[in-house]
Amino acid sequence: MTAEKKEVLLSVRDLQVVFGERKNRFVAVNGVSFDIYRGETFGLVGESGSGKTTIGRAIIRVNPVTKGEVLYKGERISGKISGELDKKITREIQMIFQDPMASLNERAKVDYIISEGLYNIGHFSQEERKRRVEQALLDVGLLPEFASRFPHEFSGGQRQRIGIARSLIMEPEFIIADEPISALDVSIRAQVLNLLAELQRKRGLTYLFIAHDLSVMRFITDRIAVIHKGVIVELAETELLFRHPLHPYTQALLSAIPQPDPISERKKVLKVYDPSCHHYEEDPPFWEEVEPGHFVLGNHQEMEGYRAAVAQD
Repeated sequence: MTAEKKEVLLSVRDLQVVFGERKNRFVAVNGVSFDIYRGETFGLVGESGSGKTTIGRAIIRVNPVTKGEVLYKGERISGKISGELDKKITREIQMIFQDPMASLNERAKVDYIISEGLYNIGHFSQEERKRRVEQALLDVGLLPEFASRFPHEFSGGQRQRIGIARSLIMEPEFIIADEPISALDVSIRAQVLNLLAELQRKRGLTYLFIAHDLSVMRFITDRIAVIHKGVIVELAETELLFRHPLHPYTQALLSAIPQPDPISERKKVLKVYDPSCHHYEEDPPFWEEVEPGHFVLGNHQEMEGYRAAVAQD
């Protein structure tokens, strides 16, 4: 199914997020634009501090947008919005946070943690709230009786499942998963990823999956955007990006992926990204589609090289 036939669920347009003022002013995200289609898993990948989480928090209205806008179902949700729209966004867009221990209230029982969001969207009877909590726990593979326990009584994987249940109880359509497996043991990561994939199939969910590990992204995302220092440098369908990376930063990230074969790992050539390879003083970079669905950032000279590389493939 081509991207042209898909429905755009969320759009980020020329997004800029700035923290601080005057001399302490820091531009965390600058000029970021992308679309996320209904039902897909859109990956946002980059090293720590690149602005991935900042974008996710801007979408859910935690970080204020300095410039640009965020559109959900064609309606602007950034900046000042009506109370009715705010309540709708609170229910339909949820976020799964990176550290399941830090994101759960240690003094609250699981029952309250999971159902807390319900208090913001309407009045539910005690019976209805309890039923929803039990169902949310079952949906993530936990027993309903776990609702009476505290977060410290669970393993890391179970705590992350509680975090997922907290988002599911709102019956969202769009979920931002902010490195949901990076704090987990390797043996638990596959379980959480399989759970997210299963929930997507059952509920028709749309994901923005934020991570720094491209090897994981390859198996769970439909498209990937690569971000460096607050700017997206390349965007393409996942397999296309792995098969034919164009931007030097993307190539450096891919070269760092460990190889399961020891011989291949020893022969692997690690690429180091040096921003000085770009000459943008007189020829500034621009965003262009070099082949269907494959976008990259570069100046005119670089674009010629990217197009030539695509033509040779």
